[in-house]
Amino acid sequence: MKKAELIKYFKNRYPAVNEGGGDWRFTLKDDDVGYAHMRPKLRGRTRKEIVGVSLVMAPRWYRTLMSALLAKEAGFLFSTGDGNVFIETEGEITEAHLAELTQMALDWFHQCNTEEVIAPELKRKYEIYNRPGGWQYTHIIACIVKGDVEKLQSYLDAFKRGDRMEFIPLIQQEYFERAIPLAEKYRSGELISPVRF
Repeated sequence: MKKAELIKYFKNRYPAVNEGGGDWRFTLKDDDVGYAHMRPKLRGRTRKEIVGVSLVMAPRWYRTLMSALLAKEAGFLFSTGDGNVFIETEGEITEAHLAELTQMALDWFHQCNTEEVIAPELKRKYEIYNRPGGWQYTHIIACIVKGDVEKLQSYLDAFKRGDRMEFIPLIQQEYFERAIPLAEKYRSGELISPVRF
């Protein structure tokens, strides 16, 4: 299968964004349950082809909180990494392989979107904040749903003093300013945490 055929297959089935450089992102799921997108890749030779996808996902509640925090639609809780969901064939990739790969991606989404998977992830990221990348965003979300106003206030106070406390440069003071009122709602019971951890 050629890359153009792969792109055409997914474009006919899912909302697509051309990210440039020949890379495409396809929205696999965007509903009340959650959001997931994938980036398919072809590898291998004619006799042994591999098609894989990198996937990201977020339950709807997580994405809603991230959007409130960042003041734009964004946020992912889990990622597979590059091409870790894949099919290897002894011949050419077919549309049946792409349908199977899509089902594998949806299965991964549903597996991740359970309290049994989400709770330990939030607990781990709640307890430690100073890891790179998306970890810190999830830490802030975990503080919100835990109702940990004091922790968020301590971060805000530090930022106001000019102490970034090892937060990555993308984390801004206004994120804590937005997070605190949300955490207060979870603490008061006005909002109920979708996950116990």
